[in-house]
Amino acid sequence: MRVVSLLVAALLLAGCGNFYPGDPVENKPHFTAVLKGDSPGWASLTASYSPSRRILTWSLDYRGLSGPITWAEFRGPDIEGTDSSIVPINLPLEGNPHPGEATLTERQAADLEAGRWYVVLKTEKFPAGEVCGPVVAAR
Repeated sequence: MRVVSLLVAALLLAGCGNFYPGDPVENKPHFTAVLKGDSPGWASLTASYSPSRRILTWSLDYRGLSGPITWAEFRGPDIEGTDSSIVPINLPLEGNPHPGEATLTERQAADLEAGRWYVVLKTEKFPAGEVCGPVVAAR
């Protein structure tokens, strides 16, 4: 009987890595982005979004840029001359692919889910953005 109890306990603990008490069970939308520009560099992004917690998590992979990334961000629609959704991607980017997450406002979440976001990676040689691309729902 003791062996069975230990086996059950081990199986329960083995499954705990993917579940946290209080985490909602929900359908998380997934997104992708392919970033290109006027240089040979490129990047790709995969992301998922938790609507109940308003948390966006992502993985950003980049190659062949002209130099280190000086600024990286998600941007939203231009309304009255300013972007309504600006979410910085923390620098320095450590690791490649680079993981990240951010808590979104209601407005940012609505823009993301409506397909109005894009990603920009800036370098010293390309201060306006070396590569960029739209964030689209993954199919």
